[in-house]
Amino acid sequence: MKKVTEFLKSNFIIVKWTIWYFFIVWFILKFIFNFDMFSGHYWWKFFHATLHGFGGLMFGLVIYSAIPLYIASTMIVYRKQELIIPIPFSQKISNIISKIFSKSRQQETAPESNNTEPETENTPEQEFPEGLPPELRVPFQRAKNRLPLTNGISVYNKPNVTQQTPVKEEENENPSIPIPMDFDIADTIEPTMPDSVPTFKDLDFDIPIATEPELENNTTKYFKDKNIDFETYHNFVATEKFVIYEHSDEDFWIMDGDSWFAAGKQIDSPIKELLDLAKQNNLTPVIYLASQNIMDINNTITNFESAGIHVVKDLDELN
Repeated sequence: MKKVTEFLKSNFIIVKWTIWYFFIVWFILKFIFNFDMFSGHYWWKFFHATLHGFGGLMFGLVIYSAIPLYIASTMIVYRKQELIIPIPFSQKISNIISKIFSKSRQQETAPESNNTEPETENTPEQEFPEGLPPELRVPFQRAKNRLPLTNGISVYNKPNVTQQTPVKEEENENPSIPIPMDFDIADTIEPTMPDSVPTFKDLDFDIPIATEPELENNTTKYFKDKNIDFETYHNFVATEKFVIYEHSDEDFWIMDGDSWFAAGKQIDSPIKELLDLAKQNNLTPVIYLASQNIMDINNTITNFESAGIHVVKDLDELN
């Protein structure tokens, strides 16, 4: 039961879709077929009745297809993390429900009796975004405090490294460079000696200089197929009108402020550099969400658009 509760908390959109789905089914059955799906009396009549005509056929199709449609639609909602049909006022209702859940959690964590002494050390409350999975809370806190994702190694887990004491070289009686008998250095110093006089070496200018590999992603492939001229700079693709940053990682990402991170990954937010490049070259900044596995994607897109960035989910929208 605990695993089911944690799953529903981390995927609250499934609960939201379930409530709206059964409300819509109840509304259709009640006001079109005069059938109350929450009444046992109507179900008894359904199992002892015979359906006739077009109305009976449609009523039977709605009843028998409700559960398969619910399973298929719930799988789509879980994968895309957004409702199939945008429902008005759903955001307000979800905010009210989330407040109710937060109050109930505070009541559960409150002490059972007032006789217990308060803790002497005041620990700061950790604020996490709504719907954040438990396994990503520690990486989120470390990324917010600008700490590395990997923890330090305990002194008990350090590998045993034997410190080798440097062996003192025996002092040679003879010096490494013999004292020349005259000033003819070329004759007295061998060219194979490590401490010999430095000499010039031949430089080969035909050796190619190592350059940064050209960026290749879905955006560059799309422009090549469409024969559109473009240039690449780091992780950005620029055309005559747009400068584009592509997000195509299939992992579950949290785009929070100046840091974006997933399980075991962390990058600096490219938003500031994207806006600077667009302003310097008088271009329109664009974020292409090739992968939409992002926490709270609707509010994230709203924040990008409020910053002046155009968000697209298909490159054909740029035409």
